[in-house]
Amino acid sequence: MAPKFESEQALIDALVRAFYQVVDTQYRTGCTLTANVACTVLRHFGQDAQVEPCQVWCSLPHQNYVIGFVGNAPQERKWDGHVVCTSGKFLVDASLFHFQKEFGLEIPWVAAVQRIPVPSQMMARHELSSDTTLKWLYPPPGSDTHYPEVPQSLVQELAGSLISTLGGGP
Repeated sequence: MAPKFESEQALIDALVRAFYQVVDTQYRTGCTLTANVACTVLRHFGQDAQVEPCQVWCSLPHQNYVIGFVGNAPQERKWDGHVVCTSGKFLVDASLFHFQKEFGLEIPWVAAVQRIPVPSQMMARHELSSDTTLKWLYPPPGSDTHYPEVPQSLVQELAGSLISTLGGGP
């Protein structure tokens, strides 16, 4: 039986802390894989979680950096989108390393933030500092939101390791 966390926030905080202590860092730009792993872990602990396509922005005073749905021509085996795990009031993004890899920005690899509770083009936002903000937006109209499938055996393996680390079974 999965342990009870005192709140959804406590479970998500524990997941964020454990994520890359358990999941190999080679997967840190695999948004489809990491979102599926996060959703599988949250579902194990009784949360309703789903993978959702989005666009994520890192806004600095004089520059914006964008991941997902930026209009890049499709490349072999590369999708132009981004996905995250959403659960209740929260959004979990475990592939923010894209900003470091593509733009040299030093931001956390994993973020869990409260979703905006009213209908909006923005799903969530998070202030990293007084001049750096992350914003998750729904994909632009007409975007190909059909994200690539990931091997379910790998999702189950990684999620199982996280579940065990969080005290939810072997």
